[in-house]
Amino acid sequence: MAHGFERQVHAREEYQRRNPSWVDSVSLYRSLIAKVSTHGARILDLGCGRNGLHGDDLSCAPGAVVSGVDPDPAALSGNTVISRRVVGSGEDLPFASGAFDIVASAWVLEHLDHPGLVFSEVHRVLAPGGHLVFLTPNAWNYNAWMIRAIPHRWHAGLTLRLYGRGEGDGYPVRYRANSSASLHRLLNAAGFSHADLSYNGDPSYIAFNRLLLEASFGIERVLDAPRLRGARVHILGVARA
Repeated sequence: MAHGFERQVHAREEYQRRNPSWVDSVSLYRSLIAKVSTHGARILDLGCGRNGLHGDDLSCAPGAVVSGVDPDPAALSGNTVISRRVVGSGEDLPFASGAFDIVASAWVLEHLDHPGLVFSEVHRVLAPGGHLVFLTPNAWNYNAWMIRAIPHRWHAGLTLRLYGRGEGDGYPVRYRANSSASLHRLLNAAGFSHADLSYNGDPSYIAFNRLLLEASFGIERVLDAPRLRGARVHILGVARA
């Protein structure tokens, strides 16, 4: 069995072979951005960090102009994907009102101390009818429960050892906007008129060996039950301003 990132890729590839209709969450996130994008769309990547949106993410939005914002200057300095980068906090976005058609954010909401303030700022910088598109872990999934049980000081080391990367760059996880109820409540309070949420599974997080791989596949089958789909590991959302 492979280790780190290669192990996760292997688990996802095998899961897809057994479940041909399954699509990984990052691909679904990209398709949601493309779905709400139009020619020349002004897009803000909120919490872009060292990576951010690639051209492939915007294949259905020719002429799109992408800006990135992140509170970590070191992460931004290492970003070679987005040329328009600004140091800033989600609670106080350094942009004019109505400056963007889309705000996209992946693996960020789980770290927010004040998600309500961030959503209000996102709503402010969106043009009327604009969209917030996001991808974030689900607080009701068993992976989130395990993460909560581990002291934060161990997270970065374990992530590097188990997954071969510094996912989240060791930032603390809060899960203050990571359930259907909290998301709908916070987005409604921020002024969004409508929010569509969907849930997607991913068996790769605990597939450290063959036994755990089969166990994780079994858990995904259980979570395919209609009443349990809301406990899948990832939440994807589109909210309209």
